[in-house]
Amino acid sequence: MDVDALGMVEQVRIGEHTLTMTLPVLGDTMGLLQAPSGYPGGPLPPHMVEAFEHRWGYRSSERVYYVTAAAASVLLWPEEEMYDSEEFTNLSKAFFPWFKAAQEWASVWAGMPLGDFDNSHESALHIPDGGRYITGSPARMRTLFVPKQPLSRAQVSGALRRASRGEHLPVEHQMLLSAEDAQLGGDLRKAVIDAATAAEVALASYVADHLRKKDLASEFIDEMIKDVNGVANLHVLCTRLGGEPGVSKNRLTTELADIRNKAAHGGKIPTSREAIVAGKHAVTIVRALRPLPQV
Repeated sequence: MDVDALGMVEQVRIGEHTLTMTLPVLGDTMGLLQAPSGYPGGPLPPHMVEAFEHRWGYRSSERVYYVTAAAASVLLWPEEEMYDSEEFTNLSKAFFPWFKAAQEWASVWAGMPLGDFDNSHESALHIPDGGRYITGSPARMRTLFVPKQPLSRAQVSGALRRASRGEHLPVEHQMLLSAEDAQLGGDLRKAVIDAATAAEVALASYVADHLRKKDLASEFIDEMIKDVNGVANLHVLCTRLGGEPGVSKNRLTTELADIRNKAAHGGKIPTSREAIVAGKHAVTIVRALRPLPQV
């Protein structure tokens, strides 16, 4: 994220709990980040600072920093065995989908691949319990890629707020991320299938939104779209309704739909070039018809 986002304080909602989250701040040496302030502004407890020393994040360039931990203040009712308490269990369960939603928005705004879930890493939720820690849901980790642009302070805040509302990326954008991850991981068959799905959802969503403006019944719209056979025909319907997908029907058919059908129904693995072109077409269509807000 951008250096301006460091040290920001944001209220987030995870399940039934409101937390005050604070990002780490610039350190003095070696480009490492250091512990943020605690809530309401004082230092974190010494045992927490010591436990997370050198684990808050680090500098990538003058303005780009990778944040690997943040502090959060949450009120939990004390119990003899906190790890077995209902409150902690509920917070732990709610944390993972919240974290997933925040990462989706952060990933798409930063232009970074989303990466796979990796349960081999330590948990992302640590709660101090006396002199020890109890841990919750595992982190969603990713291979480290340099982002196309660092997340701005507004984008970090926006990702946290959207996650707190339970607002995930629209399906078509989720599928683009999935296609990109598959491409990077060498699963070219999955990459083109997910790319085609992203394009199909974007086209169908545009058509549905346009027809709803004409006060047509939702049931009629759903049946109409269901009867349209394939992404190429959805492209025709979309353009007739005034949509501009940014990719011609011929190129969509030969360089995305046909490649996808061979992969999905014939088990044919596309070439690297075919997967790259198919992915680019899907990105063009999704961004043209279903653009995302930037914060």
